[in-house]
Parts: sequence; structure tokens; C-alpha cells
Amino acid sequence: MAKKHISQTERCHLLERISNSVWTRMVRAHRVKTDLKEIGITADIISDILNFNLDEVANFEVYAKPGWDEDMYGSDMDFFIETSANQYRWFALQAKILKKNNRYTSLRQTSDGVMQWDKLALLEAISGCKAYYLLYNGRDSFTATAGTDCKGTYLGEQYGCSLVEPMEIERLANIRRGTRYVNPTFEDIHPNHATPWRMLTCCLHSTQNITLYPKNEILESDLTFILIDELQLEDELDVHHEEVNFNQRVLPPINNNNPIAVASREAGWNPGLRFIINRTDNFIA
Repeated sequence: MAKKHISQTERCHLLERISNSVWTRMVRAHRVKTDLKEIGITADIISDILNFNLDEVANFEVYAKPGWDEDMYGSDMDFFIETSANQYRWFALQAKILKKNNRYTSLRQTSDGVMQWDKLALLEAISGCKAYYLLYNGRDSFTATAGTDCKGTYLGEQYGCSLVEPMEIERLANIRRGTRYVNPTFEDIHPNHATPWRMLTCCLHSTQNITLYPKNEILESDLTFILIDELQLEDELDVHHEEVNFNQRVLPPINNNNPIAVASREAGWNPGLRFIINRTDNFIA
């Protein structure tokens, strides 16, 4: 069977479908003045990925911390994407959600007393990973000229899950009106400063001057992660609602011989979720 280009593969279509689903769900919620939570959207994404593994190609691995809880671990997640045999590029994503008032209200949130964009910048510098804010969106009245990326054109629904550079979030989150910070709107960021997250699996990623990691280093970097399958999902994502001080999260013990663990520890990066996306033989990379 002839190999497909990466933009034609189902792992590319999966992130497209997830973006459309998030967009539709949030539009419906905001229409009736309801706010959704990041943790609910993220759990739906996990379910979509696990169903993809069952129905199509099982090249996604999903890991979670025991009792995964947004209060405990925030909305930090790792994506490790295999670019060549046993070589993975690391993407660190900080999820945020658009509220019913069309603003992002938690961009100035700190963890361990440090602005999250500073933490992401430090992680990039230490590890060679690429960091983004992952924004969950839905905007019923949004109309814009179709954008383009490596796969071609896309419409607004692909901004259901969008990626934004940390430095852009920092700039927008620091805008003031008088002495008060002004929370950015969806239109402040889209379409000019965001790209659909399908680029993670639809586009070829440069590996020049980029740190790549073998799979054993990923798996050994934090042994508290548990591999989730469709039978474990309900138990592992059994979210508790105890009061947890977000600034007092406990980092896992450091593995001094593991570069991922060292970088995460130094930057204070402690994601609750990890996705490993493996190559398959039916795409070109």
C-alpha cells in the first residue's frame, strides 16, 4: 500500500475532529450562558483519542497522574510526537478555556508563584521543547477569512483547540485599562495570533537544532504516570473536588540522569497528562 502524506493520515484528521467537537460544544454552552471547565473538555479529548485507538490506529498512548485533578496538576500536558524512528519532539501545552463573556479570565494565573508564561519559557530554554498555550474555544458569531497552514485552508471551527505562543499571551495579558488588567477576548487572539492544533499531527516538524528524546527517556522521566486504556478511563479520571492549594503542588522525585525530569523539575513543570504519539508505516515523515 502506498504511503500517505502525514496531512492525509487519520491522526491528522483526529485533531481536526476534536477541534470541531470542542467548538460546537462550547458554542452550545455559551448560547445558554453556561461556562464549561477545562477539565471536562480535556476528559472528552482523552475519550476521543482512546476511541480512535480502538476504532482506527492505536498509535496514541495516554498517561495520567493517579487521581488526575485540575486543581492538583493544573491544565499542563505533554505531547511527545515521534518524528523519526524512536525520536520524539516534545510539546508542552498549557490549556485555558474561553468563558461565556468571550474572555480568557485565567491567563494571569500563577503556579508556585511564577507566571505560567515564564515557566513555559524556562522549560523551552532548558529542554529544547516547544511550549504553547492550548486554548479551548467556541464563538457563535465569529466569521473570518479562511486561514491556511501546512495542510491547506481551515475555517473558524478549527480554532476549537488553538495554539498560541507564550510570549503573545504574556503581551495580551499585561494590557491594562488604567490600573486594571484587561482579560483578552477571543478576537484579540484569533485569527492573527493563533493556529489550529492540528499542526501537531498534520505538519512535519523541523528537527534541526531541536532536542529529540527516545521513548525510554520519556517513560522513565516520571514513573508516577499511569497508562490509560478504555477500561481504565473512568477510574483513573475519577476527579475529586477536595480543596487543593494550586501553589503547593508536589513535584515527583527527580531522576538526576533523565533530561526530561531535570528540565521539568528546574522549570517547575508538573503536567497531569502526557500523550505519546507514535509513528505508523502509513505516513511519510
